[in-house]
Parts: sequence; structure tokens; C-alpha cells
Amino acid sequence: MKQSLINLILFSNRRKELLFLLREEPKDIDTIKELLNVDAGAIQPHIKKMKDAHLILEEKKIYSLSEIGKIIVENMESLLNTIEIFEVNGDHWKTCDLTRIPDFLLERIDELGRCELLEPDAEHLFETPKDFLEEFLSSKEILTFVSYFHPEAPSLYADVAEKGTKQVLCMTENVIERLFSSFPEEADRLSKNKNFKMFVCRKPAPLSSIVVTDRFLALKLFENDGKFRDQMLIATGEKALGWGKELFWHLMKGAEPLEEKPGF
Repeated sequence: MKQSLINLILFSNRRKELLFLLREEPKDIDTIKELLNVDAGAIQPHIKKMKDAHLILEEKKIYSLSEIGKIIVENMESLLNTIEIFEVNGDHWKTCDLTRIPDFLLERIDELGRCELLEPDAEHLFETPKDFLEEFLSSKEILTFVSYFHPEAPSLYADVAEKGTKQVLCMTENVIERLFSSFPEEADRLSKNKNFKMFVCRKPAPLSSIVVTDRFLALKLFENDGKFRDQMLIATGEKALGWGKELFWHLMKGAEPLEEKPGF
């Protein structure tokens, strides 16, 4: 009975490895055996099935991907990466409200790559995670959208700006008001710093926060019930940073530059 391409490829790790290996460049059987650490008897049946499905071509004992094989591999990588993202931090993603992320970015969520999940323990609930802080302080450019107030944030933003780090910060109205009413000194330092640009978002925030720098992406999403949970996803790949910047500037649509202190 003819086997479907989905079963042929996805239900065999060895055949997936073979396809990705040949994507790099055509290879002979000895190279394939060496790189996959298999003998001829173990790999030849897989090669035959892939040739019968016209995913692999053989010419002068050199194996390469067919045009169909190339198309499938390119699309398969995105699918497998997406699955891996949701598997690695599965319990976290199950509770997240993903409807607030625009479709054009959800379709490319595989670009986040492998993410690290940071969750504060009971003894450090109101402290900035150490891993986040180290990367933040080492960044040269910082884009931040935030819809909740963290008491350590004002001095952190001000200190970094005075070091010469370029920052764009967009906050919801309640966060802006809290900044200027409870931390007037830090707010004044930020307002006067040429490296710092402050914006206000007057519409409901679609997510808790996003921080994108030249070093990392940090993302906090609302839960499905709209509640806030202090869990942070950290990604560092180049594609992840590009994805994060697109999300940040999407959130900035309609935001207004803060020209003066908000009235109370």
C-alpha cells in the first residue's frame, strides 16, 4: 500500500535527518553513513523509500534532494521548530492568550527558537531576574513596551540611559502616572535624557510586556483569563530579535510621544 508523505517523513527521525543532511549539499553514501553514524544496511531502506517518493535523487552514486524534496524540507523545518517551541515550555504556552499576538507574527512563531522560561520563586517575587538584568545592562539599544509597574524599573531605566544606552519605552497610562507620582526623581532623569524616548499607550494593552535589545528578547503574555502571571520567556537568536522588534513596533502603532508630565 502506498505510504503518505506525512507518514514517510514525520514518523521517522532517520528520514528527517537524511532530508536535512542533503539540504546542505549532495552527498555520497559513505559521507551519509559517517555523518548519521549508521551502516549501509540501516540507511539504504530509508534512501529507497525516499527515492520511490521522489524526494531524493541519485546520480552516479551521489544523493541529492529533488525539487519536491527541497520544498518539503524548507516548510518542514518551520513546522518542526514550531512544535518544539510549544513542547519545551508546554505548560506555560497552554495558559497564554495568543490571540493578542498579530496573525502575521503567530504564523512565524518558530522564529523564536528555543526559549528559556524565567519564573521568580517566592523569595524573589519583586526582584528583577538576575539573568535578565545582566543582559539588560549589557545591551546597547533597548525597546520596551510595558503594561504593569515594577518598582525597580524606574531607576534601572534611568541608570542605563545615563550610560549612553538608547531606549524607547512605551507604557500604558496607569504605568506612566505611577512613574511620575511615585518616582519623580527617576522620571525627571528620564525626561531630560537625550538617549531616552518615552511614549504612552492609551488603548488596552495586548500583552504584559516585551523587551527587545541587541542581545535578547523578553516576553510576558497575559493568561487566557486575562490575568497577569510573572513568567518571562527569553530568546536570543537573531530571528527571535527580529520577530520581537516587529511585535514591538506593531504595539507602538497609535502610541503618543510624552512631551510633558501627565496631569494628576
